Amino acid sequence: MARTVTTPDEPVDLLRRRLRAGEWPVGSKIPNDAALADILSAPQSAVREAVRCLVHAGVLESLPGKGTFVRAVSELPGALVGRVKDELTLHAMEAREALESYAVRLAARRISEAQLAELRATLKARGSAPDLGTVAREDIRFHRLVVAATGNSLMVEMYEGLDQGRVFDFSSMKEISPEESLQAEHEDLVEALASRDVQACARAVDHLLAHVRAKVLAPGGAD
Repeated sequence: MARTVTTPDEPVDLLRRRLRAGEWPVGSKIPNDAALADILSAPQSAVREAVRCLVHAGVLESLPGKGTFVRAVSELPGALVGRVKDELTLHAMEAREALESYAVRLAARRISEAQLAELRATLKARGSAPDLGTVAREDIRFHRLVVAATGNSLMVEMYEGLDQGRVFDFSSMKEISPEESLQAEHEDLVEALASRDVQACARAVDHLLAHVRAKVLAPGGAD
């Protein structure tokens, strides 16, 4: 017989674990309170409170008339976004550099052929983007894919928070050349990853991030 949960925090923990396990991916709709109560073997009132708690934490989003949707797999990205927004741009940039520099070293050892193919496709889309908004979106996607290639879910969550909080914004420019968009530097990083050469990857990402830092911290480049 299924055990009924009686402690108030337990439904939240159970729901968190299922979200982290990917039972309901980011962007998907979770079951209603009654169905969740059956799934978690918990009172519906406790499940309702658990959902409310995770909505407040930014993990879930409740849309009236549509249901509740997954925004993140944990509270970490949302917490980091708020923290980074209050931080100095220099400090946020340093945190991103530290995380991404180590991530690329792990990715050099762990990246799959499928992930390399996705990186190359994203880089191609970035290079042929028709407008600055598309360049920015593909750039964000590129760096997220690099971190995802580590296979380290905690690093991915940490990067999501930093990435959403401070990403170099191309929208302040009226137009941008391939040199200004650092397309060649991104291509060098992909080739280093394809070679599985850890040191080459480290050099490539350090070179790329040095250029990003110069753009972000230039007068008018960031707040």
